[in-house]
Amino acid sequence: MSLFSGKNESLVAIDISSTGVKLVELAYARSGYELKAMAIVPLPRDAIVENTVIDSMAVSQALLDALEEAKVATRKAAISVSGNAVIIKAVTMPMTTEFELETQIEFEADQHVPYDIDDVYLDFQILGADEHDLEQMEVVLVACKREVVDDYQLVLSEAGLEAKCVDCAVFALENAAEMLGLINNDAALESFDEEDSQAVGLVNIGANLMNINILKNGQMAFVRDQFYGGQNLTEEIQKEHGLGYQAAEEMKKDSFHDVSPEAIERFYVGLTSELVRSLDFYAANHAEYPVQKLYLTGGSALVPEIAVELEQRLGIETEVVNPFGKIKVNTKKFDQEYLDRVGPMMMVPIGLALRSFDT
Repeated sequence: MSLFSGKNESLVAIDISSTGVKLVELAYARSGYELKAMAIVPLPRDAIVENTVIDSMAVSQALLDALEEAKVATRKAAISVSGNAVIIKAVTMPMTTEFELETQIEFEADQHVPYDIDDVYLDFQILGADEHDLEQMEVVLVACKREVVDDYQLVLSEAGLEAKCVDCAVFALENAAEMLGLINNDAALESFDEEDSQAVGLVNIGANLMNINILKNGQMAFVRDQFYGGQNLTEEIQKEHGLGYQAAEEMKKDSFHDVSPEAIERFYVGLTSELVRSLDFYAANHAEYPVQKLYLTGGSALVPEIAVELEQRLGIETEVVNPFGKIKVNTKKFDQEYLDRVGPMMMVPIGLALRSFDT
């Protein structure tokens, strides 16, 4: 299976996380992208654990509910994978054609993928010539465990869907960021101290998984998935307030002003530590391109004042991103206030939905 397929056909984006199913379908016209369909359906706790399907019946039912709510016409889907099951490596290889590279990719993957090649789906993307050696080229190699993709395909098929594109969450983030003009954009470049050294970080913070994609001059330079997110804050609230999990979740979402400052502080100490670790890994190879801005998305980007907190703790300009700012919305069909509220958590499915328009 190709991890970057799904070109020029209508696709419905399906983002399955530990907390729920997010569905998005976009249309494209001269005026730009338009929201065609959308749904968010929660999942029972532990239906998905570390991106592994545990309760397939619950996931399939959530998919059916999302399809019913959104009323999409197509049954061809784009889905995302992330976490420990996915290996993403940027490698340097002698310059060759894409066709010739296809015959070499298994050998190259065998050097970098810590799994048996027969147990993974493989794909690659040529980034371009190596800036230091024009006879070499930079290639992104992607491998994902077959069992993970197959499990997702099974629950999709049970809901009457067919996976036509399997993408990585960090790349979906990148697609959405480019559509929004956050990268590969002249205006974005002008906002940096030096136009030839733009480095930004896309940080999608979910319930228990954080996707990080750092781009140097618009090109992927570092990607990482880390198991840390909003669930850690919920657990801190549980400990500090003596609550059950569901009550702590409700307090986090509905009464954040009542949450103990000590619980919030412990959450931010852990989150900052994880981010600093990734930034340090990136800086070890790209010290001349320091990250100058962070764009936050994901359900945990909805935590009040999270951008201010991280900007103060990291010393990096930080902004929460809402992808619906650049997408046309029919307000007779969709509640604009609701979209503004949930927008940051829809960045990955928006990026997946853009696969319909790949050329």
